[in-house]
Amino acid sequence: MPSEHFQPGQIIFKEGEKSHDAYYLVQGHVEISVQGLYGRQVLAKIGPGEIFGEMGMIMDRPRSATATALEPVLVETISEHEFEAYFLQNPDRLHAYLATLFERIRKTDLLLQVGSVAPPPPQAAPQVKEPVYRVRLRSCYEETGSEHEPVNATITKLPYRIGRAYFDTGVASLARNDLSITDSAPHQLSRNHCEIDFEHGHFVLRDRGSKLGSLVNGEAVSVDSGRISVPLPKGENTIILGNADSPHRFSLTVEEIV
Repeated sequence: MPSEHFQPGQIIFKEGEKSHDAYYLVQGHVEISVQGLYGRQVLAKIGPGEIFGEMGMIMDRPRSATATALEPVLVETISEHEFEAYFLQNPDRLHAYLATLFERIRKTDLLLQVGSVAPPPPQAAPQVKEPVYRVRLRSCYEETGSEHEPVNATITKLPYRIGRAYFDTGVASLARNDLSITDSAPHQLSRNHCEIDFEHGHFVLRDRGSKLGSLVNGEAVSVDSGRISVPLPKGENTIILGNADSPHRFSLTVEEIV
């Protein structure tokens, strides 16, 4: 399978171009964006092991989004006639593709429910040197008296996906959660609840189509509230996954270290 290298900021393919190939991401991260009513909007960040660019090829339509390398990227290029055999001969890659596809469907459905992509927050003035951050997530179960397994994690990958733990291990691998939390009925958590990400110079918490949503610094984040993403400013942020009575309370700290 032929491979290609892309440098940070290099466009892999552009919205509106003809679709000839799909890509399997071997190394690095890729940003998927579209040109919307409020300018360029980031739809997703693709990580190693994920497939992208295949929908236009399969449907014989122009590219529906732009893919840009965020760092040095290595991809395997999959032509149309190779696409089916590529997965049938490698069940692990088929599994990875299905997980990616399900996550993409969830995000598309979410955008349809809210009607449009929200405008980005105001961009900060350009800086000579990009800051480096440390993001730590800590559960507050000891404060709420909950017997859930404590969480104390430094977030080192983005997006960092959070959801309810699956009991079916086969289905769980399709959830693509980085943090899976046990939750008994009546559930406060959805299986694909939310994610921590970085966009437009800010860390954000983004809903993934959860049933009850989340409260971030007292602000509702959900489809029903009409807001599916809120910024996480520097310092300590309080997060409640579910409604105000949920035991799933967390402290998320954003620290600038450089």
